Amino acid sequence: MSDLDTVFAAGQAVAAVHTAVDQVINAALFYGPGALALTATIAAFRACAWAADRYHQLLQDRADRRAYTARAFRLCRVADSADAVLALGDNTVNEYLDNKLAATPDLAPEEGR
Repeated sequence: MSDLDTVFAAGQAVAAVHTAVDQVINAALFYGPGALALTATIAAFRACAWAADRYHQLLQDRADRRAYTARAFRLCRVADSADAVLALGDNTVNEYLDNKLAATPDLAPEEGR
């Protein structure tokens, strides 16, 4: 973007602001100050509603990041535990898994019921 483009962009911005101010003045003269005040109130309400939604979205994003971080930490702990068990050797790993299977209650429904 050259300096000339910057000048043109600034000119367009000034023209847009001038047009907006001109429209507000025309609306105030045509409709009266009551309509202008109502429009300003509605715009302020919408801006506050948008800000509140954005704030709640930010809080939800933080909560999601905390949950993902906790889940990743637990998965790393499981991986570390699995690595420690697998480092014991084949016979010890089989014995460890058999003991875990025996200690785990069978919560699956029986077939045929």
